[in-house]
Amino acid sequence: LFSTRSRQAGPYQAGPYQIGLQLTYGYAMTYFLLNLVLALVWLLINGNYSSIDFIIGYIVGFFVLFLSQPFGLNSYFQKFNAVLQLYLFFMKELFMSVGRVVWDVLTPEHLAQPEIIYVPLTAQTDLEITLLANMISLTPGTLSLDVTPDRKFLIIHAMFVEDESDIIRSIKEGMERKLLEVTRD
Repeated sequence: LFSTRSRQAGPYQAGPYQIGLQLTYGYAMTYFLLNLVLALVWLLINGNYSSIDFIIGYIVGFFVLFLSQPFGLNSYFQKFNAVLQLYLFFMKELFMSVGRVVWDVLTPEHLAQPEIIYVPLTAQTDLEITLLANMISLTPGTLSLDVTPDRKFLIIHAMFVEDESDIIRSIKEGMERKLLEVTRD
């Protein structure tokens, strides 16, 4: 994620995308570390060392940094929002798919219509493809099988396929789009 090496550039050359990542994530990492320090200071001031107190300290520190912004406007707050949106979306998808699988298992009529689907990828880096494949596999009823050698398609097995284009659209407009908001500027 923080590498300065590029697939197109030589072994010690940084491409423009990686330099932008390094600068953006450099300041974002500074904010993140400051946020952790403020959370630890919160623990020391309160004298309670539980995980709940740490989370409260992290939230208080986040708002202190947001209001003061000691290093100017930063993408840390935008990335935090994108990560939160991705988490909430993934949890919604997880609970909905768990309910669908449980319903299919408990009812006498099986609604499963399994199919292998090739999902075109907008994700390009190893990190993006791996995170997307893992999120799909963690969602009950879907499983990532492979990535094509040209890295243009993710091959998945879906349990409930009424329309293949609906599955592809839900992955592209849902998980992949929200994931790319987190991993890209």
